[in-house]
Amino acid sequence: MKGTAKGVLWAAVSMGFGASSYAIEPASVTSGPIAVAPQLSIQFGHDDNLFSDRDSAESSMITVIKPSVQLVAERKNDAYRLSYSIEDGRYQNSRADDYTDHNLTAEAILELNSRHRLDLFSSYVKDHEARGANNAATGDEPSRYTDKSLAFTYRYGVNNAIGNLELVGSYLDHEFDNFKALNEGRNRENSKIGGTFFYRVAPKTSALVELRYEDIDYGLSTSTLDSVETKYLLGLKWDATAKTSGSAKFGYMEKAYDSSVRKDQDSMSWEVAVRWSPLTYSVFDLSATQDFEEASGNEDAIDTHAYSLVWTHAWNDRLSTNVMFNHMEEEYTGISREDETDSIMLGANYELQRWLAVNLAYTHTDKGSDLPDEEYQRDLLMLTVSASF
Repeated sequence: MKGTAKGVLWAAVSMGFGASSYAIEPASVTSGPIAVAPQLSIQFGHDDNLFSDRDSAESSMITVIKPSVQLVAERKNDAYRLSYSIEDGRYQNSRADDYTDHNLTAEAILELNSRHRLDLFSSYVKDHEARGANNAATGDEPSRYTDKSLAFTYRYGVNNAIGNLELVGSYLDHEFDNFKALNEGRNRENSKIGGTFFYRVAPKTSALVELRYEDIDYGLSTSTLDSVETKYLLGLKWDATAKTSGSAKFGYMEKAYDSSVRKDQDSMSWEVAVRWSPLTYSVFDLSATQDFEEASGNEDAIDTHAYSLVWTHAWNDRLSTNVMFNHMEEEYTGISREDETDSIMLGANYELQRWLAVNLAYTHTDKGSDLPDEEYQRDLLMLTVSASF
């Protein structure tokens, strides 16, 4: 499984190493009942291994421009949000890998009454899979795909109740737009439903029982990857207890294939996300998960263990730094292959004004595998300037 330039870059961004919605406080322009908040980020950087290749690494300067706009409306206890962004990436030494992606999302938060809350979400995404990515089609440009998704979360119960019930559901249509002869076996639809019951055992702590069911249906009629995944989890969730908050879930998962050609999978499963704030200006975020990833080749599935530790520290009102370490272990079931990937990210954010910030981020990735061709090292350096009103 090889990484992508965009994947590494925006993994850093999403954790606060890149772009700026995390470093600036955008103001909105009000037009009647609607608040409009435009933003713009511009990134300049260098990637020394665009295609995650062990032997013949291709390097390039990168420029990424990402304008976005968010519209927010509120009515009594309800809120509505519509967001759109366009991301344009340019590689100086590999123009065939230039891309333009689009992301449109709509959300509604409906407080029906004190006991009933409904959150709705939908998105339409035009994205790409960079060359060198996991199982990417071999071509002279990146694979491009469209994701259409719908999701809901319904919660029953008042905040101080002994028990609360949460129901969730989602649908994803993932379809490739080019290299269709090569990618048609990877088009799929994911339909998920789940429920969690929370039982308060302390003022800010609840025990939970969770069940999830997901149907994965591949578009190609001859595919043997159609399957059903089921998870059974027990755990705790706590809110701002002393200096920590978070949740920890442990249980069992199984993946049953429609085709007898594939071997059904089962494993322990866990999802841990904990925030520790020893100081108001210094925060540690720890996460750990075990889950199945969809097959990327001839394997049945990928049993994945992922761990992440992030330290965010504000040195003063303008300057903050981030350090993140990721470790991932991937065991390919059905074939003989195991991968381990370590990455470290170092970032510094400086807020010049409320509406203007600069970020410098460095990412180093080191992947090992018992298949030598899958091993690689990669260094990415990005400078991001972010602005809003």
